Amino acid sequence: MKTKVFNVIILDKSGSMSSIARQAVDGVNETIGSIKSAQEKNPDQEHIVTLVAFCGCEMKTIYDNEPVAQVNPLTDKDYRPCCMTPLYDAVGTTITRVHALKSREENSLAIVTIITDGYENASHEFSHAAIRSLIESYKEQGWQFTYIGADHDVEKVAFSLAIDHHMAFDKTEAGTQAMFAKERKSRSSWLGKMSFLMSNDFPSEAERRLRIKEVNDEDYFID
Repeated sequence: MKTKVFNVIILDKSGSMSSIARQAVDGVNETIGSIKSAQEKNPDQEHIVTLVAFCGCEMKTIYDNEPVAQVNPLTDKDYRPCCMTPLYDAVGTTITRVHALKSREENSLAIVTIITDGYENASHEFSHAAIRSLIESYKEQGWQFTYIGADHDVEKVAFSLAIDHHMAFDKTEAGTQAMFAKERKSRSSWLGKMSFLMSNDFPSEAERRLRIKEVNDEDYFID
């Protein structure tokens, strides 16, 4: 049985992201390319992509649980930064929707990457406590979360949300490119290890879950 891998990217498109909008589009497209490569390298995996770009005006679902082979490149028309940062609503809405789909899959993984350049300032549906509770619950089920940020205390925010893996980046062309390159390398490493764990037999499912937790606890996302 193939392992279905839910690749989830939650991308800030508040107004302050305008200065790196081009680099954000290019970086996401390169990440999509790396997921397609992972699909080719790991025939035992089936990769699904969800990409949500959020601001105070809208929660734009650009890719909605699409098989990676059917995902087209992101364009400038898809990503136009403006207004505020409803981070909690974007995270909560997206991961609960993916969780409902993932729960139907007997053999599945989820990797969530959150990219933002500022603090939460506009959510109405989800609180900080609610998001932390969701993330803690999903981590217990083997989900992997990464928080990537600029222009704020990235480590403090990540840990406050119960996210162990974090990365700060310089909001420049070079800094954004380096950030996406590291994210792709980390994703590839995680997927390779998960491929082994999901395709091999263990004495019990509890043992497999323990090994998955050990892999998720490794620090390849942290500088």
